[in-house]
Amino acid sequence: MKLLKTAALGLGCITLAACTSMSQTPKQSEVASLNNPESIKPQLFMLRGDITIGTQTQTLTPCGSQQQFELQIPAEIRTSAEQIATAPYEPMYGEVMGYLVAPSQTGYNGDYAGKFIVTQINTLNGKEKDRCHLYPMPTRVFGTKPTAWSAQFTDQGVVFAPSVGAQHTLAIKGGQLSGAKRVYQLNGGKVTLQATSCVNNTASALYGWQANMTVGTQQYQGCAVLGNTDTSQDWSGIYYATSTTDAGFSVSMQLGQDHTAITRYSYTNGDPDVIEKGFWQPLNTDQIQVVMTRHQQQYLVTQRIFTRNGEQLTATQEKVGSTIYPIASGGLVLFKDFHESAQHHQAKHPNGKQFNSTDKYDEQVDQAVRGYLAQHHQPSEGSHYRWLTYDLNGDDNPELLVQMDWCHREDCTLLIFKNEQHQWQFNSRLKSVTPFYLDTLSTNGWHDLIIAKQNPTTADKLHRLHYLDGHYSELGEKMDQRPTQNSTVLFADGISPAQQGVAL
Repeated sequence: MKLLKTAALGLGCITLAACTSMSQTPKQSEVASLNNPESIKPQLFMLRGDITIGTQTQTLTPCGSQQQFELQIPAEIRTSAEQIATAPYEPMYGEVMGYLVAPSQTGYNGDYAGKFIVTQINTLNGKEKDRCHLYPMPTRVFGTKPTAWSAQFTDQGVVFAPSVGAQHTLAIKGGQLSGAKRVYQLNGGKVTLQATSCVNNTASALYGWQANMTVGTQQYQGCAVLGNTDTSQDWSGIYYATSTTDAGFSVSMQLGQDHTAITRYSYTNGDPDVIEKGFWQPLNTDQIQVVMTRHQQQYLVTQRIFTRNGEQLTATQEKVGSTIYPIASGGLVLFKDFHESAQHHQAKHPNGKQFNSTDKYDEQVDQAVRGYLAQHHQPSEGSHYRWLTYDLNGDDNPELLVQMDWCHREDCTLLIFKNEQHQWQFNSRLKSVTPFYLDTLSTNGWHDLIIAKQNPTTADKLHRLHYLDGHYSELGEKMDQRPTQNSTVLFADGISPAQQGVAL
């Protein structure tokens, strides 16, 4: 295996999940082949995680990953991004679209598994950094002109929530989607998204889209964040060769959700495993490119193109340097391991729209809780809490939700802190069994909460709470049916702070 000269990479079809009936299926491009470098055109995909921007280097560490990618950001985007950073090389949460290439061997660049070429920013946030758990999220639009408003794309249509007045859903009738512009025709309105940088001063965040929304005769202006789902994740998992025993070794390949790739060669004679590390990315609906940039910790680049047939991946060639070699015995054939792939997937993200709480200590969270206790003359010694953050009012500033171990039977105290200029201010105190749900309906721009009283399995104990007079009211209406499986679940882990929580 020798040095691979990087082939020229074209840009494939842009696909950003919007969680609507307008979501597009990428068109099948020409079959990619190592014999034809022009045919190797990676499709754009989204990476999420910690981004650092400095004068000499820019990096991205994907959510849930220990691997860094070097970033290459266009000059016009970088100028706007630098304004969001609180300091050079200070990590920010980011969602970026682009594709991967092999890093150069010169200097520090060879230490990275790959270089991510950024073509578009979805969002960058220099102050709200702990946002990896906010996944998956649908497309949202929000603004303050003429008054505060927000809208969220759902399977039923675009749910419009003004700061004053009733929320309502506008069905999507059609539209036109491209990399630079998205137009959604609604039943009673229209949403237009332009791929232009948009700064939300309230959130101290940069977005890649400007939004204009029409509801009836009223015009609204603001910013937009597209759905943050990486649509190529169905490739991720662990694959094994099944017919290499006679060759004296076995092969496995792990395609991580962070787009890293690891190929392991295990020998039957007891020799140490040989490990190659690099990255993978989609080329079209049936092919992926797997580029290895490290061979036993040494910089070495090789490339294979795998074609999928069901859960089987096949590569018939390998490119090393400028030379293409056939892979013996008809090629490398790998099969997906469903059990291990399922475990690999579950280790990265919660299933569906479930958001777990944490007992991780955070200074700002702890100060918010202690501030509440001092203000309301509540003793703190001996208490424990668990917490999470979630944007309850669609302004892209996540609220803080804290479950205390102050319980009566199964009902425990829930404290909600509103995000005010990146400071959490106490807003509401409720009693609830966890987990609880967010309704698709809103009141005064805030999601209705569906909580249980004492017994979460009894339907007549469920209540919908509305946001009235600046806080959530506990005088909610009873519900006869449980939320659907598609509902967003908060505190989904169901762990009590008395069992495992932050100690005050």
